[in-house]
Amino acid sequence: MATTFERVQKLINTELNIPTDKITVNAHLFDDLNFDSLDAIEMVLTIETEFDIVVPDENIDELVTVQQLVTYIDANS
Repeated sequence: MATTFERVQKLINTELNIPTDKITVNAHLFDDLNFDSLDAIEMVLTIETEFDIVVPDENIDELVTVQQLVTYIDANS
């Protein structure tokens, strides 16, 4: 079974067409992967569906690296 990181990496690759070699655990969503605010919202919605979790609006701004996404998903799924 794929790890949470591998699943997140695949989602980012599929949804935003970012090469998987750029999607590292330490990648910053905005600085390294060039997310904009719409990309972030789209990714949160995709993650909520994929992992069957809810990410409250107040938590979205705190999730700025791939590792923070993975940690949040692991803690809430």
